[in-house]
Amino acid sequence: MTISHLLSSFMVTLCCSSVFAAAPTVDAPLPLLDISERGELTMSGDDFAFVPWGSNANLGKVQVFQYFGATMSDSKIFESFTDLLQKSFEPGAIQVTTVLNMDAAMWGTTGVVISELKKNKRAHPDATMVIDDKGTGLTAWDLGETGSGLFITDARGIVKYITRVAMSEDEQAAAVALIRANSGS
Repeated sequence: MTISHLLSSFMVTLCCSSVFAAAPTVDAPLPLLDISERGELTMSGDDFAFVPWGSNANLGKVQVFQYFGATMSDSKIFESFTDLLQKSFEPGAIQVTTVLNMDAAMWGTTGVVISELKKNKRAHPDATMVIDDKGTGLTAWDLGETGSGLFITDARGIVKYITRVAMSEDEQAAAVALIRANSGS
């Protein structure tokens, strides 16, 4: 076997194993997603800034991660569930993190998306809001064609629930019960 064949085989093996290793699985740790460009929107008084963010930043409490494209239609996919969370839990009882894939946004809408994100941060200061400029989460969390996903993890970062599509009312109720069971709420 030639060196080029060996290198090709090695690269194929490396790519395949990283894809399989990255797929989130129930009862396994959520694969790490690190976003260094732009990242988490932080607020201090009336000032906003972006800082690097990692999905392991808030271990110690139950977390709900929602990832979707920065478009109006994508933003609605998990909205009824996050509205239910606001009604079901006191602020700070769980950590809700929204990661927006800016790579999916229409050209020229970045300013509108960031303005909307700031508005939402003011309304929900305890929520974590993150911009993924390059769509890194699509691969890291194996989001495939839908480009969206919702993950519930326990306080140790172990995945307890996964969906890539909008949830029915029964699924939402079951997810709230799962969060209560894992958070003691």
